[in-house]
Amino acid sequence: MWVLATLSSLALLIVLVLCIPLDLTLHIDIHGRPKVRTRLVWLFGLVSKEIRRGEKKPRDKSREARDKRKPGKKKGTVKTAFQILRTKGLLKQFKRLLKDIISRFKIRELRVNLRIGLDHPADTGLFFAIVGPITYLLKSPQHIILQPAFDEAVLEGDLSGAVRLQPIQLVVPLLRFALSLSTIRIIKTLVLTKWKRKK
Repeated sequence: MWVLATLSSLALLIVLVLCIPLDLTLHIDIHGRPKVRTRLVWLFGLVSKEIRRGEKKPRDKSREARDKRKPGKKKGTVKTAFQILRTKGLLKQFKRLLKDIISRFKIRELRVNLRIGLDHPADTGLFFAIVGPITYLLKSPQHIILQPAFDEAVLEGDLSGAVRLQPIQLVVPLLRFALSLSTIRIIKTLVLTKWKRKK
């Protein structure tokens, strides 16, 4: 009985944790070379991680040496990757998963302040004639300012936004993708490939 109670409590705890929203903030500064800053905030600000563009992990030289010694293994991996990409129904399922994930995000804030100029003043005018009505519809409650530059080709300014997601909302889309026929075919391909290598 206590085992059932423990498992139930653990399941309830996992559900409660997944219900806690995850906030993602993005800031792009375009003055010369673009600078991108992304921050993930979870557990009401107790857990926070900043991701900066351009951070690169040091190369693992021993791993590179191992890859060079085994060209056959690399060739087999590429072949398996192509087999997976050709799996029937994979693209359709992946598109559905991507659409479901994007629809779960809630835009909390969007600020755009850009100065845009194309190569020709007429092109700039045409661009703003198309984009202008769209930005007008998005303005409330968002803050979008686009300024035309007819005398030069330029793109400068800054963009910032914040979106919120409840991780529990991803459970159904991920399960649907994981249990789809195309995913089962991929697992079958991977198992058969691994079995053939062992022979």
